[in-house]
Amino acid sequence: MAKAGLPYKIHYDPTGTLRWLLYKNEKAEVPLLLFIHGAPGSSSSFLPYLKNERLREAYSILIVDRPGYGYSSYGDYQPIPIQFSTIQHILRYSGIDSNVVTIGHSFGGTIAGYMAIQNPDWLKGTIMIAPAIDPKQEKYLWFGKLALYKSTRWLTPRSIRVAADEKYSHEDELKTFIADWGRIRIPVLHIHGDADGLVPYGNVAFSENNIPNKWLEIKTFENKGHLIPFTEHESIVDEIIRFVSSLKTTSGE
Repeated sequence: MAKAGLPYKIHYDPTGTLRWLLYKNEKAEVPLLLFIHGAPGSSSSFLPYLKNERLREAYSILIVDRPGYGYSSYGDYQPIPIQFSTIQHILRYSGIDSNVVTIGHSFGGTIAGYMAIQNPDWLKGTIMIAPAIDPKQEKYLWFGKLALYKSTRWLTPRSIRVAADEKYSHEDELKTFIADWGRIRIPVLHIHGDADGLVPYGNVAFSENNIPNKWLEIKTFENKGHLIPFTEHESIVDEIIRFVSSLKTTSGE
């Protein structure tokens, strides 16, 4: 259904367990921007980008509720490979099979990076914003365990519970594909604030040491923290437009 006042539609898969927002640009063959939110979060996190006239003028835009968040099987976290296959399902269901640029923030940046490793035919480029990709850089906060312990889990909102489930499985999940980053064969832009207190800036070094230099670009936001997609909205829009404009029609060796 269409959202009043905006030209995007809300979609559900036939089972009603997956939800996404899709704006289709009337221009033919324009790239599609696929936004992937972090944790906790939902598709609503990126609504300001759906409303951005500069992006709507140049691109189609797809924003997903990742499995476990928003209106997609809320409260039931799924591992990274299933997140990837679920998003592929959404793309197929939407009739999208090429010219996609992923834009993921935080744990969503991890998913975007995992997609780049898999190198599906539909993927043209990847933007990872403050991605948590280095298992050695995982940062744990004591109060996060409140959502894990049976005695206190009931006190926390479901969004926090699923975020905790993701957080405390994340390090082990990252280790399962830590040797695979060198397989990337598409352009990747890693954006990170050097004052990020949640996902340390050291994740940039991981990208530099593991993603082939040919495909990697680093953009540092000086004195900025973890929420740069929202605190630095226009600057991120600038980076998206610049990066997508730089992509070739096809990627390859």
